[in-house]
Amino acid sequence: MNTEIPSQYLQIHGLLKAEELQHIDTILTEAEFVDGKATASDAAQAVKNNRQLPEGPALAQMQHIIRQAISGSPLLQAAIMPTIVLPVLVSRYTGGMGYGWHVDSPLMGANPTIRTDVGMTIFLNEPETYQGGELVIHSPSGNISYKLKKGDAIIYPTTRLHGVAPVTEGTRQVAVTWMQCAVRNADQRELLFQLRSVQESLYQSNPQGSENQVLQQVYSNLLRQWSEL
Repeated sequence: MNTEIPSQYLQIHGLLKAEELQHIDTILTEAEFVDGKATASDAAQAVKNNRQLPEGPALAQMQHIIRQAISGSPLLQAAIMPTIVLPVLVSRYTGGMGYGWHVDSPLMGANPTIRTDVGMTIFLNEPETYQGGELVIHSPSGNISYKLKKGDAIIYPTTRLHGVAPVTEGTRQVAVTWMQCAVRNADQRELLFQLRSVQESLYQSNPQGSENQVLQQVYSNLLRQWSEL
């Protein structure tokens, strides 16, 4: 059983909507992919075996679509509080391809360089269209595997060893990115998310209630104390 706190492994169902996915399908059908090792760090190059969408108009379109989806997700914004989101990479895995155990680089990007607090994988095709290809994350309670529906996303801590199981049949397509959060500590983000959820529930039932106002004050003061901008 997974004993990690919810915010460290946050699933977002339907992050990408049908119209966005249709647009992405058109882009990917016509796209040319290159060796994915080019974007791996020294340690990861030895275990990375996939293809990636190179810089160009197709990737720029994908990045725009997904950036809009991230900024428009109330759940993601409330639970993760991203301050900087790196432009997505788009990866393709076919027969025999996978990604061995690795840890994401603690600092990524240029102009700006960010501290990678969380990573995110967005699944771009249905799980039944390929065999294998699970995202596997090593946690203290054992390995956790994710193979989500098309358009769904999983956000996970970059501090954990993780990898992609080899694809044995079909094609796995995903978009991945990393985020720096306003609150670095995952336990603190979880507490803030719980407070905000309860406060919003109280607001819906009694907007002028004293309990709602006190929780709003507590949330705001803790966020002010813990945030790093």
